[in-house]
Amino acid sequence: MLNTEHEPLVTHVAVAVILNKGRVLISKRGKNVHQGGLWEFPGGKVELGETCQQALLREIKEELGIYIQKTRPLIKILHSYPDKKVLLETLIVSDYEGYDYSLEQNNQSQHGLEGQMVKWINLDDLNKYAFPVANQSIIKALLLPDTYVISPDPFTNYLDSHKISQFLAEFAHTSHQHSLVQLRIKSLDNDTEQLNAIVQQCLDIAQQQNTHIIFNSSMNLSVAIQQQSTGHHLTTQHLYDTHYVTHYRQHFPDHLLVASCHCLEDIRQANQLELDFIVLSAIMQTQSHPQQKPIGWLAFERLTAVATMPVFALGGMNINDMNQAQSFGAQGIAAISALWGQQ
Repeated sequence: MLNTEHEPLVTHVAVAVILNKGRVLISKRGKNVHQGGLWEFPGGKVELGETCQQALLREIKEELGIYIQKTRPLIKILHSYPDKKVLLETLIVSDYEGYDYSLEQNNQSQHGLEGQMVKWINLDDLNKYAFPVANQSIIKALLLPDTYVISPDPFTNYLDSHKISQFLAEFAHTSHQHSLVQLRIKSLDNDTEQLNAIVQQCLDIAQQQNTHIIFNSSMNLSVAIQQQSTGHHLTTQHLYDTHYVTHYRQHFPDHLLVASCHCLEDIRQANQLELDFIVLSAIMQTQSHPQQKPIGWLAFERLTAVATMPVFALGGMNINDMNQAQSFGAQGIAAISALWGQQ
């Protein structure tokens, strides 16, 4: 029998991310409570017999005088403090009634019904505030888009100027529609000069479009090129290469580090490395990998609940799957053909 005498009980907390016109409402914890004095997303403990939704409606009404009308799941985080273990179940609140905290005070503090400081802040300013450690994954999720586009590799059979021009045109269109794109060109490993030239042109386009580029770790790119990216996407092989990950972080400490995952072991490895987000596949059957058995939505939900970072659903996804993906705990969807170059 397992000895659980000294294992902390899990406190289930419902968390509200209340959004309005590009801003989010945050509140400050009292100094006499756990993690006191830090800013947080409002919410509270889920009582016995309550659902997360019921708890959130009750807590937000009591704390803020706000009546929640519409929510959707964002992320679940299980985090262990030295003295406490918490499960944060986070819902985005996109529609509400009741007390209307002024947006016009522009980052100035107001007060909730329990005397706590509250304020609206721009999403881009979240990292300027001190939050509990367990809230960091919520902040990551809020700052990520709900689509993650993966580029095709059209240069497998041959390379010519027409293919390059077409690829760049499709990338320009994609980066106009989506703010996060992974470049995954594996076929030019033996022509690194050409690969770096194509990628540099993509970087120039992305800078104009304010698009963030993630490089697949399989690509042989110069340090100067890598420095211009937003981050690095680890293949499954590199996910387990601790030396590779350490070396990358030493050279690019401010870059995102993400990975492809396919099973529970992969996700646990990603948790240990404290990655910024992961892609979990394959949800549905795909033409590109017909031999890969899809895991389906229920398994996706169970695996995502283990992750300590945002998770994108990959495999047979298209934009119409967004609501379903998010209802099962996804940050959003990742795709190649369904998102690349689409009108």
